[in-house]
Amino acid sequence: MTDVPPRQRQMHLLLLAALVWLEYLQSVMASFASGHIMGGIGAAPEEFSLGAAAYAAVAIVMLFKHRVWVQRFGYRRFIHASLLCFALGALITGLSHSVPGYIAGRMVQAIGGSALFTGGRVQVQHHAGAARRVALKCFAIGIFTGAGLAPLLAAHMLEDWGWRSVFLAMVPLTAVVAWLVEYAMPDHEPIEHAQAGRVHAGATLALVGGVFVLQFALERVQYDVFASASWLWALVLLGAAVVAFFVWHDGGRHDGLIPYRHFVDSRFLIGLSVYFFCYVVSAVASYMTPVFLVSGLGFAVTSSGWLLGATSLCGLLVMLVHFHLAQHHPRLKHYLWFALAALFVHGWWMSGMSSEVTQAQLFWPLLLFNGVFVAMAQGTAAMGTFRNVDEKVFSQAYQVKNAMRELANASGVSIATVVLQMRASLHYTRLAEGTAAISPWYAQGDDPLHLLSGGVPVPEALKQLAAVLSQQATLMACADFYQGLCVVAVSAAVLLAVQRRFV
Repeated sequence: MTDVPPRQRQMHLLLLAALVWLEYLQSVMASFASGHIMGGIGAAPEEFSLGAAAYAAVAIVMLFKHRVWVQRFGYRRFIHASLLCFALGALITGLSHSVPGYIAGRMVQAIGGSALFTGGRVQVQHHAGAARRVALKCFAIGIFTGAGLAPLLAAHMLEDWGWRSVFLAMVPLTAVVAWLVEYAMPDHEPIEHAQAGRVHAGATLALVGGVFVLQFALERVQYDVFASASWLWALVLLGAAVVAFFVWHDGGRHDGLIPYRHFVDSRFLIGLSVYFFCYVVSAVASYMTPVFLVSGLGFAVTSSGWLLGATSLCGLLVMLVHFHLAQHHPRLKHYLWFALAALFVHGWWMSGMSSEVTQAQLFWPLLLFNGVFVAMAQGTAAMGTFRNVDEKVFSQAYQVKNAMRELANASGVSIATVVLQMRASLHYTRLAEGTAAISPWYAQGDDPLHLLSGGVPVPEALKQLAAVLSQQATLMACADFYQGLCVVAVSAAVLLAVQRRFV
């Protein structure tokens, strides 16, 4: 952007950070407030999960068509329309009083929100040389400030204004970003005159159907994995087969939406695998850690939000240091091993936490995950995945990566809920059996349970006992999860050692 005034270049840097900041802020806030949202609209867990599946499915479909819309309408008008849909969806969601209204709002929001991450990253390509490194820093700052501020803001919004404010607050913020788009965004693509993709109706229907089936199956895992496992596997295989058909059909056309043959190689696929690993682990931890803090340790929602937000914001400093080091020491494996070491220590440290732990003691192990692992692992994946991708097809390559992100996030939430359900049920059963083993002692005396409870009526004492057992079972299930993270970190380090392309 050497041909534009310096002030407009500065505003453009602010814009590309603001686009991804807005998307991360909304997604993390919605995840943090999920329990309050379900209570507010009277949604059962499976109904709420259907909304998440619908959002992810719409986002994936829109991501595949991102560049087609850009070439048809121009970048500025396309992002304006996306922000309008994003704000409209946030308004519908925030004013909804029922599950259908909530799901409809989230689907409208996904139409616009899916363009923000990819659009912000593609805008970086307008800069060249040293200016591009500055633009990449601004883009990363948008990610980490959005993810870091989201728990802090959501915690206070939930306490002061309720769950609707999590969505309604997006409307004025979106208006500010839209003003930045009008002022600072070029209407043209960074690389023009490239082959334009065309939409094929049959293939598009296959993509829509396959993605919805796959997302629905992933969201249903947490409810039907024990009762209908074969049915779920059939849905997963069906959805994957239909999506594979779309990729095969679209990739074989000279005017397909995504020119896979121009950027897919072994390095790109390994980089996507690293991204997928990072996103899945982050999604699982984003689900489990609030459960551990609030349900396992009994911390307040506000305190948990501050703890998660502060450690996430520290990732911004780690990212800047990592970015500087990578310019002088570009060995990607070294940074990934360091990130995996941080993940291992985080899991080992957290698995030893008891109910007596303080927030100050939790800060450092959470910093290892939110501040070190996430920043260094995802930053390294970004540096290596697109190293050999030609700028003419960069947008499509990034579209594929972000579609994979939506799938990874859904997979991570499903894995987390299944792990929590299985391990908490097992520990609760064992704790209950241990309590039952001493039940003859309760039968001694005139009213020993009444005396044991300090004068509290017997039903209330039983409720208190059940609550204690549930809290302990959750605490033990989370400890199992963190021990599992250690195993995952070691396994990933072994796989990293044997591969030769991502170095």
